[in-house]
Amino acid sequence: MRTFILRARKSVTKPFDIDDLSSAGNMQVVASCIGNALWVSNNVRSDTVVHVVLEGPPTPPLTVTFYGAAIKDLPFDERGIAFFVNKAIKKSIKMGDSKEVSPGVMVSRKSFEEVVKAHTETSAVFYLHPKGKDVRSVEFTEDVTFVFGDYIGMPEKSESFLDKLGAERVTLGPVVLFASQCVTIVQNELDRRK
Repeated sequence: MRTFILRARKSVTKPFDIDDLSSAGNMQVVASCIGNALWVSNNVRSDTVVHVVLEGPPTPPLTVTFYGAAIKDLPFDERGIAFFVNKAIKKSIKMGDSKEVSPGVMVSRKSFEEVVKAHTETSAVFYLHPKGKDVRSVEFTEDVTFVFGDYIGMPEKSESFLDKLGAERVTLGPVVLFASQCVTIVQNELDRRK
């Protein structure tokens, strides 16, 4: 299983206008990462899970999870994917710990740390970082988890947390890329090793 954990530090945790994604804490970045992680030509990757930890106002954290093997009717475009995220946010109001939004989409109150820690028990965890080991020299197991930040990046405290958990830092090359581009490159690297 391939898992991606995106920490979206400014993306809102309240319903937003899907016609103005930038005002929702750059929700277009979130939607683009989800789409690039899950979509291939005319199909959704059944071997991929994407967790997006929303940490913007007013009630963070909120984690929206997309399961490629179970999702139905996922749109290609950012606006359409943002609709699913918005639906998850709306369903989270007066929610307990977690709730199913639609087939293959869940929402929970799990924090970034909780989501990452849960994956250290079942897979190798890699932190996408400009000063990590070159991805092309890393050997991956079948179950892998990639942790990355949005356009803001990861706070030092979180980097220390990832280091303590044993997450290996991995770089995708000499140029810092958009988060959504990183997802595509990671998927391509893993596809090439099948």
